[in-house]
Amino acid sequence: MKAWRISILSTLMLLLVSTVCIADGSISTEKAVYMEPESLVRGLYASVTFQPGTLPDWDYVRSFFIPEAVFGVRKSRTLMDVLDLDGFVDWWLEDVEKHNLKKKGLEESVEKLKMTVYGNIAQCFVVYKVRLLTPADAPGQLGLDSFALMKKDGRWWIVSIANDVITPQNPLPDFLK
Repeated sequence: MKAWRISILSTLMLLLVSTVCIADGSISTEKAVYMEPESLVRGLYASVTFQPGTLPDWDYVRSFFIPEAVFGVRKSRTLMDVLDLDGFVDWWLEDVEKHNLKKKGLEESVEKLKMTVYGNIAQCFVVYKVRLLTPADAPGQLGLDSFALMKKDGRWWIVSIANDVITPQNPLPDFLK
């Protein structure tokens, strides 16, 4: 069976199981996001998206990561930095303040996701788009996140994220196009 069919079937099965478990109360909606690596990654993007006048729930965002998580982030066109979980949240909050993002709102959406799972570990590449919600026609910027994930204590966790910006000088590799 082709990989894309398996991926679609796996996603549908996850949604069906999650729906059944949520309906009977055995797994809350919030906890269902932690049960599969893909739902965890997609849930992270949804959790950092916020409407004008609001901000993300940073306690919820933190719940996606092991406490020792490591972030390799592109902080500017010429600077990469390594942050811990607190440093990552602080960096986000500084950008929110510096760029008046609370007033504008922000969306991070998954454009393409490539997941490899082996036992209790997973590697995921996500092509994402980040854009302001105000103005509504803001074009956004594409980026690439690389996730390392692990299953521990009955759920999935993000161990690390490294990211970079997609530009004409730094295009996506062929396997992510």
